[in-house]
Formats: sequence, C-alpha cells, structure tokens
Amino acid sequence: MGGGTVESKYVLYVSNVSSDTRTKEVRFEFERCAGKVYQCERDYKSRSALIEFDRSSDASYAWRKMDGFYMDGREWKVDYAIPDDFKFFGWKWTEGGDFRDSRSRSRSPTPVKKDKKSYKATPRSNSPTNTNHSD
Repeated sequence: MGGGTVESKYVLYVSNVSSDTRTKEVRFEFERCAGKVYQCERDYKSRSALIEFDRSSDASYAWRKMDGFYMDGREWKVDYAIPDDFKFFGWKWTEGGDFRDSRSRSRSPTPVKKDKKSYKATPRSNSPTNTNHSD
C-alpha cells in the first residue's frame, strides 16, 4: 500500500477492458492465471472490472501476472481495489479502513444505489509484490 491509501487484499480493479470483452472472458483469464475467482463484475461504460479472489495470495499472483495483459486490442491495467472502486460497483467494503466491517465468509456484494456520475478517479499506487506463488 502506498501513500496511506487502503487497498483490498482480495479484490483487483481492472481498467482499460475492451467493450468487446465479456465478463465471462475476464473471469476465465484470471482463473486461468491465478486460480478460483470468487466473483467478477464488469462495467462496460467505464471499461473496468472488479475481480474477487477467495485467497489473497491468488489476488497477489494475478496482480503481478495480469497487469499489462492484452485482450481484444486493449492493455489491461490491474491494481488492488480501493474503497472508491467498491462504491463505484455498489459493493460493500469489508476489509477494514474507513469502511470497517467484519469480513464474513460470504462476501457477496451488498446492493447499494450506484451513482456513477459522482465517481471520481483516484490516483493509484504501486502495490507491493507478494511472492507466494512461484513463476
């Protein structure tokens, strides 16, 4: 984590996803790379996606391997999700920080009214590398 920004340990934010790339294709690529994806959601207008893993080590491995991945003519930018990403997608932040709530075994998103017009891009940090997986 850089600059005091709270980042998820389980969820990745993917930007610059082609509007031609379907949710199931995003999920497939992440599962092929890093293991079981707990949940995947795309937003076609913003060309972004949230990918949730059951294990933080899988998220870390996927972050290292999928950042810069090319699909359908676009280079994906992969970062750890931050609270603003959760808000944008209408997911409930469950990992501490400003939105502290106990992380339950069932991490289904809590429906929240989406107000995408008020979403403001937040500068991203370079997340630390975790070497739990071997290359």
